[in-house]
Amino acid sequence: MSLRPILMLACLAWIGAPLARAQSVAPAREYRVLLVGNSLIYTNNLPALLRAVGASQGTPIATETYASPGGTLAERWKQGHVAEALRKQAFDAVILQEQGGNLAACMASPEQQATAPCMASIRAQVGIAKLAQLQHAKVMLFATWGPDQRWQGRLDRSTRLLAGKSMASVFDAAAALRALHKAQPGIDLYPDGTHPSTQASLMLALALYRDITGTPPLAKDLRITAPLLPVNAAISAASPMESQPGLAGDGKATLVPASLIEPLVKALPEPDASGEMDPARPRR
Repeated sequence: MSLRPILMLACLAWIGAPLARAQSVAPAREYRVLLVGNSLIYTNNLPALLRAVGASQGTPIATETYASPGGTLAERWKQGHVAEALRKQAFDAVILQEQGGNLAACMASPEQQATAPCMASIRAQVGIAKLAQLQHAKVMLFATWGPDQRWQGRLDRSTRLLAGKSMASVFDAAAALRALHKAQPGIDLYPDGTHPSTQASLMLALALYRDITGTPPLAKDLRITAPLLPVNAAISAASPMESQPGLAGDGKATLVPASLIEPLVKALPEPDASGEMDPARPRR
């Protein structure tokens, strides 16, 4: 055999090797998210909406949620399931949503902070945050909304003070919904005066996706495979919401077209720098 064919084969092999490597696409990494809260989290099934947003963007998101009607973080901490989950599993982000009235009152004054309910709330948030930070998870305090500007101011201040105590960042849910209302004044964000509408929950899912991944979402069709839960859903905090049979749905999917997602994406406010996922943070 002459030398020329051998050289040609060698050249083709050398050229083809990097092409083959370039064509093999690494699978998108999965974000694991732990959510702890009450009906503001489970109404309309915010965890399922977050998973649907991730799937639409080609970014898998797995959630584990501990919530109960009117529940507090102190109750979830005392119950022990959240702490056990953090000790046994690795999460990229941990979202903590405290009861609004409890949160607004707790940081109002040093005297209020010294009361038993407030001390229990602070201990719970700091305790959960420390466990999460041991595994390099990003801890985000879910800044809720209030009935008026004065109450909202107290909520915002309290959330940021608590974020400082627990070395956490803030997911400004209230700001995301204010931005949506500014862009679309006709939207009823809180049909019962407290809990988010479906559009409001979708807005929260889009903002949460952005703050967890550090990537703005694109307007794409959503396919939601879990039920959009009502305020009075039978939720138990004794196990992850995702594993409770009564919340699994009937296998039917809810489809939300990109045309309905686009105005929400456009209304997203500028992200709080403290709320973004650190690109250098260790990933699993």
